[in-house]
Amino acid sequence: MLIRTDKTRIQKIIDDEKRGIKGRLEAGSLGIEIKNFKNNKNIKSIDELSGLENVKEFINNYQTLLNNPEAMKEHKIQEFSSMLFWGVPGTGKTSAAMGIAKKLDADYVQIDKEFFDSMFVSEAPRRLAEMFDQIEQHAKSYPQKRVVVFMDEIDGSISINRASGANHTEDITNTLKKGITYLQEECNNIIFIGATNKDPNGIKSDNVSVRLNPAILSRFKYQMEIGLPNKDAIQDAWTKLVKTGSGKDKFTAEQNEVIAQHFHKLGMSFRDITNVADKLNREDAVEFCKTKSYNSKSNLIKVLKSDEKIGYDPVEKKNLSKEELEKIIDELNTELQTK
Repeated sequence: MLIRTDKTRIQKIIDDEKRGIKGRLEAGSLGIEIKNFKNNKNIKSIDELSGLENVKEFINNYQTLLNNPEAMKEHKIQEFSSMLFWGVPGTGKTSAAMGIAKKLDADYVQIDKEFFDSMFVSEAPRRLAEMFDQIEQHAKSYPQKRVVVFMDEIDGSISINRASGANHTEDITNTLKKGITYLQEECNNIIFIGATNKDPNGIKSDNVSVRLNPAILSRFKYQMEIGLPNKDAIQDAWTKLVKTGSGKDKFTAEQNEVIAQHFHKLGMSFRDITNVADKLNREDAVEFCKTKSYNSKSNLIKVLKSDEKIGYDPVEKKNLSKEELEKIIDELNTELQTK
């Protein structure tokens, strides 16, 4: 539960700036949820996640530099403090942020879109300012500990399009941009990661409503597009997801390769792959309870044919035709039976 103060220092900075006054108030009691994934086996380090090669390379290079401060100084390299992930839903943006936190043994704070969708939406700017204030308090209390602050679906509430709720959107935008800048200036152990389902620069669309506010966009030092997984990433993720608790593979390597090829044709995201794997595992478990055996190949086809979300292209934002979908699944079924 978020513990509130009369006025946070971030909000006061914003108010004082409007009046030309400088000054700060003391932070309130800590009410944000701080997580650490060091001993959480369900959260994987960025290195253990499938795909996300551009993010892995960046973080690995960053860690190399952190271990060589003299090299950073010589080449005028500053520690990165902000990054923006963008791409269609289900590609692993949230998992990547958590994976970075685990790899760096950083504390983790998540600001969800629901924060702005609550019944207290009119209070969102003040509450956001307070949250930033409390993050600062935590970061300064543990200066040797990095803190990853992740804000998901940043485009959902803060867009360049202000056709409705203009004053409210302006207040949130102002609070967010001031808050990010303030945290970067005051706390060198904070890494702020934002995520958006849209192209933040609007390069792939002429519609200005898909772009992030330029002032917000400028607060992120690095931008990384996270696209749909390729066939290798799909196969890697799938193989891990359908391996049994005792380590048994449900499919041969050749069968997993065929499955990955057809999943790629279906345009499946990591989220889609995870959902299908979960459903398959349940089908296998139920069948095993009834017959003491199971047929993963037939169960997979059953799951794919019954899943209404399969075949949606999040890039083109359209579904495959029923004929195309059935053709791909039938091809997979035929190939699996011969492998």
